[in-house]
Amino acid sequence: MFDIRERCPSCGLKFARMEGHWLGAVAVNTVVSAAVVLGTVIAAMLVWGTDVSGVLLLVLALPVGVATPVLFDPVSRTLWTAIDALMRPPQPSDFD
Repeated sequence: MFDIRERCPSCGLKFARMEGHWLGAVAVNTVVSAAVVLGTVIAAMLVWGTDVSGVLLLVLALPVGVATPVLFDPVSRTLWTAIDALMRPPQPSDFD
């Protein structure tokens, strides 16, 4: 699940087309993970009210905050590669 191939097995597109390519995927993963944790806290406050204990919020948000970045990592890498391909269309030198 976390192994990264150098090239697409179907078309041969090189995934990391420049130095630091995966920093965009890290940024996408960070933003999505923060949004999911914030959504969890907001949902808990909507269910239990604003006087919910901090311990309960921590018990709910901590597993979400740990699991989301790990599970979303492959999706963020794929999404960032697609965004990069839209912003910088692949050149012939990017393929096998």
